[in-house]
Amino acid sequence: MKLSRESLRGRLVLSMLIVFGLGLATSRMLRHEGPIREPYQDILVLISSTLCAAALSWLIIAWSLRHLASASREAAIVGPANPGVRISMKRLPEEIRPLVVAVNGALDRLSQAYEMERRFVADAAHELRTPLAVLSLRLQRAKLDQNPDWLAIDNDISSLHRLVEQLLDLARKDQAQLASADLSLVNLSRIAREAAASVIPLAEEGQRELEVELPNSLPVQGRADDLRDMIRNLLDNALVHGSGRVRLIGELANEPGGPEIWMTVSDEGKGVPDHLRDEVFERFRKADTESPGHGLGLAIVREVARTHGGSVGFLPGSPARIRVELPVVKVEDRSRV
Repeated sequence: MKLSRESLRGRLVLSMLIVFGLGLATSRMLRHEGPIREPYQDILVLISSTLCAAALSWLIIAWSLRHLASASREAAIVGPANPGVRISMKRLPEEIRPLVVAVNGALDRLSQAYEMERRFVADAAHELRTPLAVLSLRLQRAKLDQNPDWLAIDNDISSLHRLVEQLLDLARKDQAQLASADLSLVNLSRIAREAAASVIPLAEEGQRELEVELPNSLPVQGRADDLRDMIRNLLDNALVHGSGRVRLIGELANEPGGPEIWMTVSDEGKGVPDHLRDEVFERFRKADTESPGHGLGLAIVREVARTHGGSVGFLPGSPARIRVELPVVKVEDRSRV
């Protein structure tokens, strides 16, 4: 056990050694020169040493814990108005510092969750305002004209439903970043085929060709539903905003930092301008403001990739290509896929 002057244990041990030394010196002095006879000398030394030890221990403990009052005041400040305030470990005894570290870590996680909730509410309010206003105007016009445009109203409601579903999906994936314990071993190739099958009706409706090139197994540690949503959003993005043939290619790449899984989606469209290639992964950002959708698809892709320890971005050049890079499961775990 390591003792230091920053440790309450160390200070108490040092005080006991001092008291012991003083008691020993007093005892020797009384034996040689003291007027008090034995055994009263030992009793006097014992009583005086006990009183000195108690007083010195009380003073050391009070002095060592004097900064707890300041720490308690800092803890009382933490709240929605001050989410970034943390308890300072300066001048606190070493025995208490692990507790302060744990409390500050809990406050960090709570602050992150609070920020996610705040951002979700702000995003939802911002994005729902315009479609709700449009729908309200259509209903008012229908009430006045007695001739509602049911097709337009149905499209508005479908758009609102899609927006709400994406917002809720993004909120769930934000929360998934805080809980990584439920990751399991999955085959990304199988998940990608399922995602591709789900967008076939959209491809057929637009008379687009969808090509899939995947190996038999691409083992990753993750959540199957989130990974399926990630690939489906990539394919949706290519089918809605791109043109020509859409290709989904999965491969195992040997990179200097270790093997990675690359999942690339490309189409034959003009792509996204270089200065917007980072921005389109932000929430509600679109390369073309007139294009359909709400700008949440690629934001969902980025959240899922980050949750699984990977990254996503555009590849340079043309045609448009987006690549997700994910870490590979260790060799000893692959037999379970």
